[in-house]
Amino acid sequence: MNSPFAHHLGTNYCPTDEEIPDIRALLVEPSLRLQRLNAKIAELQMALEKLAEERESLVVYMDGYKALISPLRRLPLDIIQEIFLACIPTHRNCVMSASEAPVLLGRICSSWRAIAYSTPRLWTQIHLVEPNRFYGVDMPSVEAKAAQRFAATKMWLDRSGDCPLSISLICGIEDAEYTSTTPSHTPPFSQALIPFAARWQHVDFLLSPAGLDSILGLVESDVPLLQSVKLQYDYPLEPRTTQLGSLGMLRGPRISSFCGSGNDIISENLPLRWAQLTVLAMTTAGPWQSLMTSESALEILRRCPELRTCRLTVNDGMESGVPSLPAIELKSLNTLELHCEVVHYTLFHLLDRLSLPELRNFALSGRASVPHDFPSLAKSFTGWPRLESVDITSNTFSKASLLESFRSLPDTVQELKIHDIPSDPGAPLITSLDDDALAILTPTDGLHPQCPVLEVLDIVHCTDVTDEAIFRFIAARMSDEFETKLKRVHFRCNRGVVLDILPSLQPFIENGLDVSINYIVPFKPRSSPWQGLLDAPIDDLRFTEY
Repeated sequence: MNSPFAHHLGTNYCPTDEEIPDIRALLVEPSLRLQRLNAKIAELQMALEKLAEERESLVVYMDGYKALISPLRRLPLDIIQEIFLACIPTHRNCVMSASEAPVLLGRICSSWRAIAYSTPRLWTQIHLVEPNRFYGVDMPSVEAKAAQRFAATKMWLDRSGDCPLSISLICGIEDAEYTSTTPSHTPPFSQALIPFAARWQHVDFLLSPAGLDSILGLVESDVPLLQSVKLQYDYPLEPRTTQLGSLGMLRGPRISSFCGSGNDIISENLPLRWAQLTVLAMTTAGPWQSLMTSESALEILRRCPELRTCRLTVNDGMESGVPSLPAIELKSLNTLELHCEVVHYTLFHLLDRLSLPELRNFALSGRASVPHDFPSLAKSFTGWPRLESVDITSNTFSKASLLESFRSLPDTVQELKIHDIPSDPGAPLITSLDDDALAILTPTDGLHPQCPVLEVLDIVHCTDVTDEAIFRFIAARMSDEFETKLKRVHFRCNRGVVLDILPSLQPFIENGLDVSINYIVPFKPRSSPWQGLLDAPIDDLRFTEY
């Protein structure tokens, strides 16, 4: 539309008083046309809304009849039950929550609820959490929730029929001083489980004093199906220590796996059928809290000839002597993990007395007790011809013993993880892991490196391994001349970046290598111009500083 004012559009031009009537005259016809268009649009919108209502009514009518002939309605009961069972978590026990199976399945419709409630296998797993009772909580509210969960637990387990049960229980924390003035009316949740003890198959109990008391009366005949037991008890036991020794349920005829956590649970005096154990774990919240010495660990291992997996927390004092027990052979042991706060020479004597021909996975963590050379793991590695995974703390060794251990790694090792624990703040830096250790694993001039089938290397907190050494290692291992290629390399460096090698590693990454090299980023203080103001933006660091 031609107009004498068209060239002023989009500018800051201000018309004169004489020009304003002319501009208004130009808008008369467009305004009438706009009104006609708006009226037509409104008419069409009403027609569309009427058609949409008619369509929605037709869809509802058709969906009702389609539902009658839905294939899901005609599925056999056993197929529906298998689908329901596939909804159950496989990596843990079921939670008492309407957000996941099996409770969720009963919230869909009445027919599904009937099927879910009448399928015992859906209710064979349960994770049970007892509410805490301590000063500051609303005790009536806690008691109501506890009573509700207690009753729900019984209903849940009643639905499991005669099936074996997998149960995990976290007992509530009780403030003795507070509960003495406001006693609980709900029994310990472990009491709700006692009537079903004959069907326990796998149990994982984090016990309170009241929870421990409730299971002390169980004997081996009460748990005929029990196969695996995990007990955690971190309260000061005092007189309860002797009671644990009479925990008769631990002599269950089928128990093959025992995991204990807590000072006094780590004991060779537990009434276990040691000879039939295939899995044994005895740990504490911190290695320094363990009451197990290398000698007592060796005594326990002597009783367990069928072990396949073993995890122990060992605490040898300076007064500990060399284990005097004879050497033992564990023909089936596949995994051995030893955790210590301070590694003493006695631990290496323990390893020297173990013959482990089938060992595949080995882990040793802890710091050296004194700054002198400890024996290396060379002798042990030589006796473990099938070793595939090694996880050790480099600070356990002097540099010389660490290099000797590296040179003795079996050719079968596929995964290697090294923790280079940083020194305490203010202490001089002591590290045994440097470029020389990595060079043992790096092919050079066609020479056969250690661990020729290595696929995974993970080094944590390394300080003295340089970027150049990391690149040489990766490039040599990924070269066409080397048959077994790396799959994953992770470095977490306790220093800043010196040489950025990631661009040079890009060809290997494109070929599938998983590379992660992380550095400590120096802290850079920033001062926001909004500091001190109540209306400062939440993310004020995004703003430019002046």
